[in-house]
Amino acid sequence: MTTAASLDLSRIGAPTLVTIDYEAALTARLLHFKALWDAARLRDPTLPAFDVIDAAGNPVTQFDSNVVLEQEFAYGETMVEQTINDHANALRLATSAGADLDHLAVTYKATSRLILSPATGTTSEVLEADDELRERAQISDEARPLFGLTPPGYVWRVRKLFGDRVKDVRPLRRPGGHMDLYILARDGDGTPAETLIGDIQGAFDGEAGSHSTDIVTVLPARIVAAPVQVKLWVARGPDPALAVALASTAIASLGAERHRIGETLHAQAIGAVAKSGAVRKVDVLAPLVDVVGGQDGAPHISSIAVSWGIDA
Repeated sequence: MTTAASLDLSRIGAPTLVTIDYEAALTARLLHFKALWDAARLRDPTLPAFDVIDAAGNPVTQFDSNVVLEQEFAYGETMVEQTINDHANALRLATSAGADLDHLAVTYKATSRLILSPATGTTSEVLEADDELRERAQISDEARPLFGLTPPGYVWRVRKLFGDRVKDVRPLRRPGGHMDLYILARDGDGTPAETLIGDIQGAFDGEAGSHSTDIVTVLPARIVAAPVQVKLWVARGPDPALAVALASTAIASLGAERHRIGETLHAQAIGAVAKSGAVRKVDVLAPLVDVVGGQDGAPHISSIAVSWGIDA
């Protein structure tokens, strides 16, 4: 897969259009006010001196009414600057969200947000999350080349057509014009149903479905089951039940994040996320080594067991 397909744009820091510095804005305003005030005193010597800033231009008191006004003006200036940056970020694929992301994805990437589950009489509509829409929009150009689909182009097409049932796709090109598409389902441990494999295979049959020289084969991802067992060592006093609950939730969240084809579930990461405020150390009893998905596999936490002891 290309770098564009594997790069998580949401982790890239947003560039700043306008530098925000409240202290600098306040100092500049006070210096400007002092210059105007000194000029006014030349015309009217009865005016009091404005001496609330030192030689370096730093405020030395907060009680003069003019200083308070300039503080308010400087605050308003920084708010305007922040608004400029916020609006700029709303127009970047890496940092846009919600309706702004929908607009960018549809207008420039021909990628609309998927409905994962339609609304019923008792449930609300479930839509594709921002990070998934952003990821698909990022690789949309790969699905429209002049001379056929690239590997990320296959990913984009599968997720566009079957995104309500497919969580992840890994294209692997093999010799002889073979393109294998490994599929990870959204439900359960990620094992796709045979009907889903057949539907995806059918979408790429025929000349219009794939690159003219590719022989496409759709395969289920290999699920690498990983039961997790940890022991928390907590300080004497705090209720360990809260630490156990927090650890269980954090491990489950990590498992959901790493439940992708080609990912690795690191044993060290399990211990790191399981440690909360009351926990002094974590023993990871299983897995003892990293769970590696490899090219065609996806790590899946099949169970979570959290015990605890008092760290004397």
